Amino acid sequence: MLSNQLHNGLETAKLLWSRIPNSEDGEVDGGSLLRNSNRNTVESLDYEVIENYAYREEQAQRGKLYVGYYVAVKWFLALLTGIGTGLAAVFINISVENFAGWKFALTFSIIQRSYFAGFVIYVLINLILVFSSVYIVTHFAPAAAGSGIPEIKGYLNGLDIHGILLFRTLIGKIFGSIGSVGGGLALGKEGPLVHTGACIASLLGQGGSSKYHLSLRWLQVFKSDRDRRDLVTCGCAAGVAAAFRAPVGGVLFALEEVTSWWRSQLMWRVFFTSAIVAVVVRTAMGWCKSGKCGHFGSGGFIIWDTGQEDYSFEELLPMAVIGVIGGLLGALFNQLTFHITYWRRNYLHKKGIRVKIIEACLISVITSAISFGLPLLRKCNPCPESDHDSGIECPRPPGMYGNYVNFYCGKDKEYNDLATIFFNTQDDAIRNLFSAKTIHEFSAQSLLTFLVMFYTLAVVTFGTAVPAGQFVPGIMIGSTYGRLVGMFVVNFYKKLNVEEGTYALLGAASFLGGSMRMTVSLCVIMVEITNNLKLLPLIMLVLLISKAVGDAFNEGFYEQQATIERNCTVGI
Repeated sequence: MLSNQLHNGLETAKLLWSRIPNSEDGEVDGGSLLRNSNRNTVESLDYEVIENYAYREEQAQRGKLYVGYYVAVKWFLALLTGIGTGLAAVFINISVENFAGWKFALTFSIIQRSYFAGFVIYVLINLILVFSSVYIVTHFAPAAAGSGIPEIKGYLNGLDIHGILLFRTLIGKIFGSIGSVGGGLALGKEGPLVHTGACIASLLGQGGSSKYHLSLRWLQVFKSDRDRRDLVTCGCAAGVAAAFRAPVGGVLFALEEVTSWWRSQLMWRVFFTSAIVAVVVRTAMGWCKSGKCGHFGSGGFIIWDTGQEDYSFEELLPMAVIGVIGGLLGALFNQLTFHITYWRRNYLHKKGIRVKIIEACLISVITSAISFGLPLLRKCNPCPESDHDSGIECPRPPGMYGNYVNFYCGKDKEYNDLATIFFNTQDDAIRNLFSAKTIHEFSAQSLLTFLVMFYTLAVVTFGTAVPAGQFVPGIMIGSTYGRLVGMFVVNFYKKLNVEEGTYALLGAASFLGGSMRMTVSLCVIMVEITNNLKLLPLIMLVLLISKAVGDAFNEGFYEQQATIERNCTVGI
């Protein structure tokens, strides 16, 4: 009798220990017993290995062949995670750039005859893309809404929220990101890419999805939450590496931001996964340079060149001011998004799916009207004298990527500086703000107008029922006021070799530091995407200042969003 009870107890413990957290078919996979009773609750994951008698006996029965196979599968799944995340990032970027390219090319061709007709077409295309995104999220993959980083961060620290790593969440994240970012919302695709990498890693760890008959039994060797957590960590690093083409930054992001437990064996696999992502992305970009990917090529993956090679000590004071501004605006952004998201989750979104769809579509129409309408109120500026060494054409051909957009201008050699950042994809707008050898391309009035409007749109848009990242909007906001400070420095220190784009880069780093409160990983990411190691001390300076200022007011962006997620999930 006692032996039967002991046997049943061991079997129950093994069942709970070998649970598959991402089951989609409603089966009771170990620890999902609690989840089936209430699908809105969270569950604690068991990352500790209890080295009792049963565990040691099981380990002793494993032969060297099985141990070698176990280790080989871990590395093989890390390889597949890197390849899968890289391909997903390439697919998302190609789709977003092509949708945006077709949209702008069609709009530019129509406004040659009628600006009103061009406006209608522009609004409709954005509305269709956003509607497709919110429809996918609300009807197919509710867990795909938002950034996904707070949920993954909670998972890697022991909380299993239902639905965040399912196959349908992966599909919803990919196609939802294409719709929301391609539709021109003040959102980015970098946060969703981290969630995408985590979903791919988790699905590989459990052998696929049994509900959709996409499972491989020979891959189902990971019986513990700890092994699956290691794979998800690799997926998070792969997502950052794919988003920014920053493999080292991806490893540091996983170490600094999303996981609280680390070991040297995991470091090797995470680094290996990020390196695979970098190879896949670089190979895809090289293949797309021949024109096989449509509009993708000039835009797409983030990589910018600020151009400035050196700096003077006289510039340290305005750079410190940028850090203070970033800390203040970042803390304000966190507080505003916290209150708006909390109100949204607890009041607005409880009214049903239809309200979520109407809200996202209404914000899409408002965003399109602002991005199309505000440049019409600005006067065009004459093109500066052409510099053949810069490779920049003024104005740019309609529908093409680059600086100096000719929008609602009466003469051929004129450009609209506000349209150069508003009527553009976010990646290309940032590239324009970071660009070198474009002194006084933007007026202070246009930059201030864009800063106020885009800041407001980013605050209001985050929290809608679409996949939403805040890396790129944060870079947009920071680079705008950074360029403003750069314009002041250029006018004040006339004898210095100052590039306004360098200050735009520092502004972007300061806002991200003031909002997300990352330091080491963000510093490496900014260096990797600009290919300028000489700016490392300056980036460190503004990050330290902005983080210190932001910490004086509130917590980081992801911590506050995780608080909302916890309160809404538990029902507090």
